[in-house]
Amino acid sequence: MRATDRHFAELSTLLRPVADELEAIRAQIAETLGAAPWPAGDHLARLDMGGGKMLRPALTLLSGQSLGSTRNEHITLGAVVEMIHLASLLHDDVIDQAHTRRGTASANVLWGNTQAVLLGDFVLSKAFGMAATLDVSQAAEVLCQTAEAICTGEMQQNLRKGDPTLTESDYLAIIEGKTASLFGACCCLGALASQAEPDLCEHLRRYGVALGMAFQMTDDLLDILGCSDREGKTLGTDLLNEKLTLPVIAWLREGDRSRRQAEFDRFVERSDCQALRGVIGQSEAVDYTLGRAEAFARSARQSLSPLPDTSAKTALLGLVDYVLARAAR
Repeated sequence: MRATDRHFAELSTLLRPVADELEAIRAQIAETLGAAPWPAGDHLARLDMGGGKMLRPALTLLSGQSLGSTRNEHITLGAVVEMIHLASLLHDDVIDQAHTRRGTASANVLWGNTQAVLLGDFVLSKAFGMAATLDVSQAAEVLCQTAEAICTGEMQQNLRKGDPTLTESDYLAIIEGKTASLFGACCCLGALASQAEPDLCEHLRRYGVALGMAFQMTDDLLDILGCSDREGKTLGTDLLNEKLTLPVIAWLREGDRSRRQAEFDRFVERSDCQALRGVIGQSEAVDYTLGRAEAFARSARQSLSPLPDTSAKTALLGLVDYVLARAAR
């Protein structure tokens, strides 16, 4: 299982309706972070801060386009949500002790954990400073609630590391906070900037949350079964940090729980990602996880049903297929 170059090409095709706006967002991020004082500016210049898939700002743009046309506010909001995401990556790499990000050495490897955390805090402060310049109703409230949800989800996951009592419901609550909440916020913000009616904002938010849930589940599969070179980041960090993700939870349930738990504990003790890959890949846990991701994908599609038929809506529906395809067998 791996995300192929074909999937990235398909993503570029899906995002073609907002390609120009995404370039404007990259330029705004580069301008904002490029003007950072030393040492933040030097550090950020060395990192590939604008080289990601830009999925989150694309959700903001497409949500806005699905209800009208994009404006300058959509560009700025797209930059804001991408910078929030970038800040979270800097923090995640410290927590996960990751070595690479987007194919290059991660900030924590280059400058140490303290500098990486402070760099993430700096990017986050610039994002909220940018958001403060906007006159979009409820945007500040949505962003603050989302930042709180992300932090809460990450703290819950950290506190439950290696916890054998972690249930699937616990896992779902964690990933809704740490990942899906930002997806939902991106879509809601795009709708708000288009001055959409509250019910349409809510439908788009629900779409984003459901998409984010499916995205995190496929990401958790890729962390076990993917290829680090293709993903451009350190994989296997969930095992090394004793994070019980859905594939592991499902695998633990398949047989004798105490025996499976002891086996998993040995994998953790030996940092044996290959052994975990083997047992998960041969189990029903992969299909179960993909099935749960597909259920959230169906919810995402259903949430878009009240929206008018537009090229932007077609792209939003296509993103659901992209998320599932990146981890398909």
